[in-house]
Amino acid sequence: MKEDHAFFSRHRAKVDVLLRAMRETFVNSTKALRTLEELAQNYPAQYVFDVCNLGSYRLGSVQGWSFLSIQSASRTDADQNYANAVIPAIAQVLPNHRDYVELRNSGIEERIQSEFDKLNEMRRVKAEIDNNLPKWSDAMKALADEMKPADIERLNAQERTVQEKLKAGTVFKFANSA
Repeated sequence: MKEDHAFFSRHRAKVDVLLRAMRETFVNSTKALRTLEELAQNYPAQYVFDVCNLGSYRLGSVQGWSFLSIQSASRTDADQNYANAVIPAIAQVLPNHRDYVELRNSGIEERIQSEFDKLNEMRRVKAEIDNNLPKWSDAMKALADEMKPADIERLNAQERTVQEKLKAGTVFKFANSA
């Protein structure tokens, strides 16, 4: 899961770069990215890249207007941005994008967050134990010291070993040394 999360995070950074580049080209960059993802899910990466190289209009509505080979300045800028920024970003994203989409759809972010929450809870409990361990250790040592010989005789071998270690103060040393 750690490796999947590392891959997911690295690839998400590449997707963010692509999305920023798409904002300068498409009217709706999110829709253009969804179109790219649908292509990437259904076709080989090289084929998708070849389709994207055919023109910006393949992924979505491009900013500006174009009519009978006459283009607005914003359309020219959008097409230039597509060639200079979007295509190289697509080339970076495509080889692993199918795996990224599958991880995203499987809910990796929620699973990772759940694991982080569990880890934080364990750390909180460990800190609480570490803070209270000296008090417990002292209380257990006092109880072991107060045991009467008759009570000690009724203990089995393991219980007697623990009682002797408590009296000596060596039972809970391992937790404090960590």
